[in-house]
Amino acid sequence: MDYTKLATLMQTKFITTWNNLLYAFQQVLFSIPSKKNLRIFILLTNKIHSNCQAAITLVSKGFINEGLMIFRSAIETVIFEKYLSLYPEEQEKFLYLSDLFLIKNQFIQYKEIKNNKLQKSPDIQILQQTIEENIRQLLKTNDILQKKFPSLVLKFDESDIKILDEFFKDRRHKFTPQKVHHLLEEIKKKESQFANTSFDLHDIYYAYYDENSAILHGNARYWNEEPQLNQYYLGIITSHLIRILVVATDIIKNEISETVYKKFELAVKKLSDLEITSFSK
Repeated sequence: MDYTKLATLMQTKFITTWNNLLYAFQQVLFSIPSKKNLRIFILLTNKIHSNCQAAITLVSKGFINEGLMIFRSAIETVIFEKYLSLYPEEQEKFLYLSDLFLIKNQFIQYKEIKNNKLQKSPDIQILQQTIEENIRQLLKTNDILQKKFPSLVLKFDESDIKILDEFFKDRRHKFTPQKVHHLLEEIKKKESQFANTSFDLHDIYYAYYDENSAILHGNARYWNEEPQLNQYYLGIITSHLIRILVVATDIIKNEISETVYKKFELAVKKLSDLEITSFSK
């Protein structure tokens, strides 16, 4: 069901107010100064906004479970963003590993294309060349990788492929992502209340992340019948959105203008004040 076309008055109010809050959060994102020490927060805030926008779009079109799965990513990101704000020494490692994962994934794609015994089309050849250039550019912009490979020109001959293969197979370069609950414990060491807002990160994780994980992994309860945008889902999606965006904005509050922050607060209040009382048109 496309709720944007067949919505009741109450559903329309919520969809509109969700999008108004997302617009206010977008202004928060655009207001973060382009400073080197804030690069990581611009990246993660952008991801949170993208996740929430995609989730609301899917929900509005009737794909509620799919939207909730994407909210799971936003929840994880806002927790990770809070962790990095409290442990700035971890930020460089995060950026390095982000590049490393991207290079590794691109390299795996490259090898699959190169080793494909089927006839390569011109489009596939262009894709292969594009991936080669992507990897070169990533190596140029990552200081740590440059130090590891100071003389690597990357002609993508057999020698280059062997070097990269050995690097990615080396267990010393493997990274085990930290579990969300572990990040929460580390946050708690610095801030006993998790965040200086009324929206506790502990609640975000345990109330919603595990719930959305059940959806993600195909729990029969969620996939036996198509969910409807009823009172339960209007409430749960609203709670997702407010909690995620309030905590994310709190992290960079001191970096944005008071005017932008006040407009965001007003959008939060308007959504919080909506009452789920009627589903008549």
